[in-house]
Formats: sequence, structure tokens, C-alpha cells
Amino acid sequence: MDWKDPDMFESAEHGNKPFAIRVPALVVSRGAGDRINFLTAMWFTPTGFEPSRLVVAILKRTLTYKLLLERGEFVMSAPTDKMMEVVVFAGYISGYDVDKWKATGLTPVMPSRVSVPLIGEAIGNVEYQVIQQIPFDDETDLFVGEALATHVKKGAMEGELYREDSNPLLYMGTKYDSQGKSLGKFYTHIGVVEKADYDCPLLKEYLRWEKRR
Repeated sequence: MDWKDPDMFESAEHGNKPFAIRVPALVVSRGAGDRINFLTAMWFTPTGFEPSRLVVAILKRTLTYKLLLERGEFVMSAPTDKMMEVVVFAGYISGYDVDKWKATGLTPVMPSRVSVPLIGEAIGNVEYQVIQQIPFDDETDLFVGEALATHVKKGAMEGELYREDSNPLLYMGTKYDSQGKSLGKFYTHIGVVEKADYDCPLLKEYLRWEKRR
């Protein structure tokens, strides 16, 4: 194999950079004393198909961490592109200092399986029960949630796909100037949805017809 020099790449500061474009989540939690809070999460990933589960990293210093321990339930809300202000706010402001529900005026919606509200303005909400808490480092624990119910905004999706006229928030990350000063958080809008080519030469050569999907 003829290995090439990596001249087409440049160094980046963080391993998350190539995967920065994604739909963030608002993690909604409710404590034993009925305190409701939410924060912005980017460190999460679905894992497993049936039952559907999700792993999310939560900082121990947050109010969300405290409320998750109290009630053992949470909701992951997928924001629309109109909710960028809320996403930035929830990532910068602590629930210990501000009642975020009151400050943002978001609509609490009745869930079907848990006791934590859905966010009415979100494009989707998933109800989770905490089934495992995994120590990660001095600042963070991982929470594994098992999905109990999923709610998608009417008309937003066709099967597993967002419609082209839907408006999920596609977060792109932070842009910096030449001196390293932040120019703010950026997002983009969904564009053309295209189908993968299952008749491409590579698949035709190696994939048997009966296995094609």
C-alpha cells in the first residue's frame, strides 16, 4: 500500500471538530421537589436498537445532574432552528442561578411514560428512564437512558428522515478570528435530502443482490 503524506490535512484543536455538525439536545430533568430544569448537551449518542438506549455525559456540577439522581428520568428534546437562542442560553446559564423554564417561556407538554415534561417547541422529544450511571472522570458521569416513548412534531419527518421543509437545528460549533477570539456560535439549515446510490460500482461488485436494502 502506497501511504501518502498528510498534506491535505491540518491540525485541529479537538477530536470533536470533524463531527461538529449535528442536532444538539436539551436535556430536561425534574427533581423530587418538582423543580424542572434543562441544559444543552452535545456529548451524547444512541446505542442499541431494541430496546433503544442513549448515553449522555452530564457534568456533576450542574443542577441537571442533581435532578437526575433524584428522579431517575429525563427527556431529550431536539430543538428547531428557531431555538438557537434557547440552546445557547441553556449551555451558558446554570439552573442553580436561573429558572430556565420561566426565563425562556417554553411550553411544558404532558409526557406519556415519565414525569418530566416535553418541550412543545421542539421538533422531537424522547422520554428516558435512567438504567445505569457510569463514572467517567472527576467532573462528569455518563447516564444511560432507555427510551420509553418518542414524540415527533407532526409533518416533520417521513419515516426516519427529516423532511426537506422541516427545520431541525443543525449546530455547527464556534467560529474564531485570527487571534483566537470567539465570533459566536453558528448553525445551518437543512438542504436537499438525497438518496444513497445502491447501484454504484463498488456495491455491485461486492454486495449480493439479496442483501441489498
